[in-house]
Amino acid sequence: MKWYQKHTGLITEIISYLFILLFVYAALTKLLDFENFRIQIGQAPMLSAYAGWLVWIVPISEILTALLLLYKNTRYIGLLASLALMVMFSTYIYIILNHASNIPCSCGGVLEKMGWKAHLIFNIVFTLFALLAIHFHKKRDSKSKNKYAFYVIASVISLLSVGTVTMLFLTSERIIYEENPFIRRYSYNIPKIANINLNGDAFYFAGSSKQHIYLGNYSSPLIVKRINLQTATVKTIKIQISNNNLPSIAAQVRVQPPYFFLIDGQISMILKGTTTNWEVDSQYQGNINFSNYQLTNDNTLLFKTLNPQSQKSDLGYLYIKDSLPYQIVPHLLNNESDEIFNADGSIAYDGLTNHVSYTYFYKNKFLVMSEKLNNIITAHTIDTISKPNLIIDSTSNPQQLKLIASMMVNPASYTYNGFLYIRSQIKGRYEAEKTWKQTQTIDVYNILNGNYQTSFYIYKEQGKPLRHFFIKESIFYGFIGNKLVQYDLKNMLHEDTHTNISR
Repeated sequence: MKWYQKHTGLITEIISYLFILLFVYAALTKLLDFENFRIQIGQAPMLSAYAGWLVWIVPISEILTALLLLYKNTRYIGLLASLALMVMFSTYIYIILNHASNIPCSCGGVLEKMGWKAHLIFNIVFTLFALLAIHFHKKRDSKSKNKYAFYVIASVISLLSVGTVTMLFLTSERIIYEENPFIRRYSYNIPKIANINLNGDAFYFAGSSKQHIYLGNYSSPLIVKRINLQTATVKTIKIQISNNNLPSIAAQVRVQPPYFFLIDGQISMILKGTTTNWEVDSQYQGNINFSNYQLTNDNTLLFKTLNPQSQKSDLGYLYIKDSLPYQIVPHLLNNESDEIFNADGSIAYDGLTNHVSYTYFYKNKFLVMSEKLNNIITAHTIDTISKPNLIIDSTSNPQQLKLIASMMVNPASYTYNGFLYIRSQIKGRYEAEKTWKQTQTIDVYNILNGNYQTSFYIYKEQGKPLRHFFIKESIFYGFIGNKLVQYDLKNMLHEDTHTNISR
């Protein structure tokens, strides 16, 4: 008789104590750092929607299983429970590695040092231990006459465990992407790759070409910085213009090589020139005041204006040619009250898909439209702020109101290649307070259906927050202090393209 056949009881007992050690250690690690475990579960793929009760069920199940393994009378039930837990844990990791939209940080004390593949191997080994112990226990049970009982029990437990985890994954993903209960799904593999010193904090994105990025300056409308994408060298350019055509300080530049446009919505004037000599050679004067504008690919300008007929904020578009002919699309912003601030927001234009987005500043809503502001999709950001929280006062002019205080929800947005990126100022569920204070969150949405995709962190620089941002290719550019910071989104975009964009 072989040695292991003589010592099946000893082998079963050793395996049982290994599981006791594993489960007690894992459960205590979770409970002693409960807040961190709660955050990890809340942001984990396929568990987010059920995090509220899973944070308790997982460690309690591990402790109960350890107790069952401790006593001989209940050890067999404990081994069955151990098999179920290990199969579920293994299935979870397999789904993370092959089907999840992002791969989170692992958790669990010493096991946190493992990568996910090593963690999966570890779990499979312990699953085999559980099967071996159950098999030996069954052979030693003289009451058991069915030689196939072991295979039936092991198969049923394994199938139920795999089915349970798969069901959690499918239902949780649907809830997160279609009925999100304000639980963010963070992508973590987004490295910061560079800083560019701008020697000033008044710059904004004005346009780009294949070789360059162009930045305008809020304080000096005639100044443009051109950044070479290959060498990261920065050149300062001054727009040449006659004194007779000088715009106001509110003018902003937009660059669409080989042309640039100096736009002043306060006086309804657009100046045009070429990027070869940066001299203004054309002037267009209109008769409507506008703001918050974006240039499209066909020299059409999208804008927001106060509709002279309704005295409410509306969107419109104008053509950059003589007299600046325009078209206002009334009621598009669907103002719910007479207060014009309720409809405040930001326009973004996706030159790759020709989609236009309008993201509201003070509530969880955004619109997606065509260039001519039709075919509208109305969607919501994942936070719960459905009504603006504003404090408004009157001024000496009865026709004017003053915004005294507000709760800003979505202060900045940008649309690129089918995704809408929104900087959110509302902390979600299962998010660490310390991390929230050190970072700023960018939420990503699919503009084809409005569904939430993922989120990622941008870290503050010396305590200074992200003001605004833009995306080019797979690089995130953010204005923080006097720097233009760059983060690589390649890994996140690869994950989203293969998992989320079809939802």
